Amino acid sequence: MLTDANVESSHVKETLKKLSLLWRDRAMVNKGPLDYNSIAFSPEKPDFAESLLPFRSHPRWLNARPELKSAVLSYAWAIYNLKTVYVECDIVTPACEDLIKSPVGNGQARYELQQVMGEALLDEALHTKMSISACNYIYLQRNLRPVDYTDFNLVTWRSRLLSHCGSESERRLTRFAIACASETLITDYLRTLSDDTLIQPICQEVTRAHAIDEWGHSSVFSVAAEHIIGSFSQSERAYFARVVPQTVDMFADNEMGAWSAVLTHIDFPNRDEIIQDSHKIGQVKVYQDSVMTLLDRLGLQAIPYWTA
Repeated sequence: MLTDANVESSHVKETLKKLSLLWRDRAMVNKGPLDYNSIAFSPEKPDFAESLLPFRSHPRWLNARPELKSAVLSYAWAIYNLKTVYVECDIVTPACEDLIKSPVGNGQARYELQQVMGEALLDEALHTKMSISACNYIYLQRNLRPVDYTDFNLVTWRSRLLSHCGSESERRLTRFAIACASETLITDYLRTLSDDTLIQPICQEVTRAHAIDEWGHSSVFSVAAEHIIGSFSQSERAYFARVVPQTVDMFADNEMGAWSAVLTHIDFPNRDEIIQDSHKIGQVKVYQDSVMTLLDRLGLQAIPYWTA
């Protein structure tokens, strides 16, 4: 088990150094802003992958008019980006700030941990800007009225969990566990969109750029967890192993409240039936292998909380 006393002699410090060096070449923030004018808009292409809609097989959806389905897919892109903003701002950023302000460990490894978290924080700021710009770009191209939604289940669940914490150290641990799981999971979710050549080219490119950074973040948070786990008590290790699978469950949530808001926003026919029936459908597919691998790597016994 890694501890503050021996972490300096472990591979963790060197791995953090390598990740920081890779960031200089990999990070989108070091390559300048994405040029939207360089990628032609294709009106005939959908703005989001229909395969990710929770009601994609519902008869009411299948029989809907093409223009309505196109509008829903455009708003799906907006909802996806709005949720991304909340994840970056409310989940990942606070965890980065915790480790920048008060890194765990002694000596040079503390600096390396601060360094990679500072770089991740820069990335997250860019991702937030990218999501806002990408969302508004589609609104303008499609001449759509923006939809506002703030009640994402992953974020509200996190707030409830934090409110039940009995100490600042428990809140800090909770913030890190949720961020660690989220940064591991988002890479798998992004792959679906970034590899989809059938969607709007700019939407594919935005998710591809985001995915490049998040693949790096998955490694950063995994190595950071490997470093930090040595300072955990047995009860803290068990708590971490419990919160991570819970995050998987919430990350995979269909966010039917957001879809209800979208379908109401455009007066989609039979929307109540669609929403009610879709609540019964399984959650969005999220790959769990990466999270299981993380827990195994940390020597933690996974608690199979997820229901998908």
